[in-house]
Amino acid sequence: MASSIRYASIICVAQMLYAAAPSSKIEITAKHLESTKTTVSANENVLVYYQDAIIRADTAHFDKTKKLLVLDGKIEMIGYQGSKEHSNHIEIYTDTNEVTFDTLFFVSKQDVWLYAADAHKKEGNYTLGASMLSSCDVSDPLWKMLFEHSEYDSQAHYMKVYDAKVYLWDTAIFYTPYMAFSTDKQRSSGLLFPAFGYRTSEGFLYEQPLFWAISPSVDLELNPQIRTARSAGLYGTFRFVDSAYSSGKVRTGFFKDNSDYTKAHPLIDESHYGLEVNYESSRVLSHLSELDFTDGVYLNTMLLNDVDYLNMQSSHVNQFGLTPFQESKFNYFTNSTDYYTGINAKYFIDTRKTNNSDTLQVLPSARFHKYLNHLVWDNLTYSTDFEISNFDRKEGATLNQAALKIPLEFTTSFLDDYANIALGEELYYSKFFFGNGEFVHDDFTYYNTISDIKLFSDLTKKYDGFTHVLQPSLLYVKPGDEQQSPIAFSSLDEEQKALFTVGLPREHYSARLSQYFYDENTNLNFFQRLTQTYYLDREEKFADTANEMQYNWNKWSVYNTITYAHEFDKIRDASVRISLQDDDYTLSTGYTYKVSLPDVINTISANDIIFNGTYQYNKKIAFLGGIAYNVDEKQSKQWYVGSRYDRECWSVSTSIRQDIIPRPAGFSTDYTFFMQLNFIPFGSVGTKEPQL
Repeated sequence: MASSIRYASIICVAQMLYAAAPSSKIEITAKHLESTKTTVSANENVLVYYQDAIIRADTAHFDKTKKLLVLDGKIEMIGYQGSKEHSNHIEIYTDTNEVTFDTLFFVSKQDVWLYAADAHKKEGNYTLGASMLSSCDVSDPLWKMLFEHSEYDSQAHYMKVYDAKVYLWDTAIFYTPYMAFSTDKQRSSGLLFPAFGYRTSEGFLYEQPLFWAISPSVDLELNPQIRTARSAGLYGTFRFVDSAYSSGKVRTGFFKDNSDYTKAHPLIDESHYGLEVNYESSRVLSHLSELDFTDGVYLNTMLLNDVDYLNMQSSHVNQFGLTPFQESKFNYFTNSTDYYTGINAKYFIDTRKTNNSDTLQVLPSARFHKYLNHLVWDNLTYSTDFEISNFDRKEGATLNQAALKIPLEFTTSFLDDYANIALGEELYYSKFFFGNGEFVHDDFTYYNTISDIKLFSDLTKKYDGFTHVLQPSLLYVKPGDEQQSPIAFSSLDEEQKALFTVGLPREHYSARLSQYFYDENTNLNFFQRLTQTYYLDREEKFADTANEMQYNWNKWSVYNTITYAHEFDKIRDASVRISLQDDDYTLSTGYTYKVSLPDVINTISANDIIFNGTYQYNKKIAFLGGIAYNVDEKQSKQWYVGSRYDRECWSVSTSIRQDIIPRPAGFSTDYTFFMQLNFIPFGSVGTKEPQL
């Protein structure tokens, strides 16, 4: 036979095209080829072009009768999608596209590798025997997964494994009888990596998520969980994307405490359940109309029997907050260059109550706003606000209100536009209707006018290296006429007056000074906002003085806000935050002070120092920690410490923290251990890192 590669390749191609199935054409090039009527053999520099793969081997033998291609030696197969397969013996039936491997080493384009003692492939589907899988260094993988057998779809990049054990170094940390996952981060159905942790009052936590990719735009996640010292429960989250500009989530869950836990921790309810619905759309009807307007809808609603329904979720749907007082709301708006309209509803659940029938709900309210427009002259402007509100509940007085507000303003400048003056007049009218009770008067009407004069300026000057913006203003407010009917507000029933308030503002002056400093790249280096109000007809002439400022310099940031109450000669509240951001570390320390004064009820006092920090020891190791310390009680309110270890193929985060957890009967202090393992590129095992 010919000894040149080129000549040998031509002969072999002709023979393969004749012998193989039309869909399984084979081309072989080699330094040495031998051919008979029924066989072709090749050795030395063997290259096989089969379907969409290139195969390099020491020897190749093709039996035209059996349509069987046998490859031996150091075999390397490169797929068109970047995958690589290594073996020492491969048998390919070209008529059925079946492939059998004696040992297989497979590497995907995401650098995930797999070693199998034996494997069988048909139409892109692999059936593997005892195997090892990892994305770490092959010689000494830091993590690996061993399983008895598995199935892999090379086209869908999807793998199913059975009797799987995950090892960290040589220590088994996780076992599952079945697991399915995508090797290229595509959404796919199967078991997700579990979450686990420890809490002093609830014992060990284990949560095993199950994920169902129903379609490219719809999925379902089930989260069964076990808390060894408490009980078990189940949460489910249904997610969907119904258009390019809208999506939603629906979650429900149930958890029932065992008798031992309820004896040690008396609760209002032994069962904890709820339903949450979130939906957002930035386009509802506007794309169906030729009118020039935008619209949108936002729904965030929750029904629950107590706050422990939220406490036992590993990750929360975006809600009002993890507090005993929960809010559900619905908003729909339309907006154009001239008008804004909105409809909203709010529903409140106070989980501290056994019955919410006396909780006031906003069901619904509607608002119409006419944007600022000229009236007769360019510098005479007006706007309009009209609002209808419905405050409802089963037990107790209810209220329906309609309110109209029309501000008028005349603005002009003087001193070569260095100063401006604005003369304003605000007209306000409101009608109130009471229900769900017996009252002497079932309705109430209120009307007032308010006048104001504002002197203000907006000055900008550029210096060498920075720009200064100064915005001083002085506002004078004069209360006008006021009418109340059929009786004065003070003569209404106490239950009626608890629903709303009316009245004119006191006559006062309000001074405000704002200034901003920008560098040459328009980055904000410093800002300050100072406000002070002075009352003419009040015994205490000065209202609270408020000052807010922030200074940014290189990697440093300093923020401060303070409010001083002249009436009580005390600081009402103050906060300071200093932060440093560097490549290797971040530091943040702050102080929060708040005192309860007689003029504001239900104020929660605070006198806390907060510290947070992270330190990147090297590319692999990082430390983090934080503490909130109460100065009055001389003890910590919250704290956490933790660390992270990152490698190319895996990472681990651990921390321990003290938690202040909202409960149906108040708050409790608990200690929790967090651990999160991240197996790249598959996902995480554990819970998220904490923050104060």
